[in-house]
Amino acid sequence: MRVAENQRYRQVNEQVSMAKSNNARSLDDMSTQKSIRTISDNPVGLTRTIRYRDEISNADQNVKNMDMSKGYMDTSEQALTSLTDSLIRAKELAVAMANDTNNASSRMATSREIREIIDQVVMAGNANYNGKFVFAGFRNETPPLTEDGNFIGDDGKIFVQVTPGTFKPVNVPARNLFVPDEDDRAQGHFNMVHALQNLYEGMMENDKGEIQKDMSELEFHLEKVVGFQATIGGMWNSINNTQTQVARNAEATKVTLSEIEDADAFQVMSDFKKTEAILQSTLLASNKVLQPSLLNFLQ
Repeated sequence: MRVAENQRYRQVNEQVSMAKSNNARSLDDMSTQKSIRTISDNPVGLTRTIRYRDEISNADQNVKNMDMSKGYMDTSEQALTSLTDSLIRAKELAVAMANDTNNASSRMATSREIREIIDQVVMAGNANYNGKFVFAGFRNETPPLTEDGNFIGDDGKIFVQVTPGTFKPVNVPARNLFVPDEDDRAQGHFNMVHALQNLYEGMMENDKGEIQKDMSELEFHLEKVVGFQATIGGMWNSINNTQTQVARNAEATKVTLSEIEDADAFQVMSDFKKTEAILQSTLLASNKVLQPSLLNFLQ
């Protein structure tokens, strides 16, 4: 009889252990709201969730890359706008001072504003974003324009990853923005800052001929700046469109991931209540079964 009692005890103990295990599992499901926590829960599903999490992580990093890129390009655009405004103002002053109605005194006074414009142009050329000079190429830890307007940056083009295997530029090589290339020099054009300096000296010296000559040179540089603005605008739009698509795809992946690993709240609650009831009834039944009487003990 003792063998039978031991066997009955083991059976009851197994039933209680199973009921406790199922209840604990339901409690975990309810507290984590996850249906997959170990590989044994769903091997295929777990593999998919790992892949999707990796895709989401990469997408989040690429979105951050593109945020940085847009900031870099926004700074470039603001600097180009400043250059445009400065050149337009310098041209307006040149047109006014080339007129015979102005005298040496007027030109001398106006030269002071040209001097300020030169400083503004150098400042815009040395615009920086997060400590990086946006027009300096790879040498972006050093200001690309010297005080006298010489360009000491390089032609490095910086790229960032926007999707796996896809990279987009975030800067424009700016040497040709400030310094004429060989063809431009052959046509008599020269450095942007030097053109402004010539205008400044022409006004200081009351040289109307020099002022008139500098007007066309300012127009040449203004056209170049506008061209660079268009390039930056196109790059910004490309990055922004890609960022929108990457973010949209990441959200769709998050939804798919949730469908795989997240537990159904209603089902989880229902299962927990069911396992809780089974556990209580099992404990109650086992208590009755295992209560030994003196007669059973003596047998």
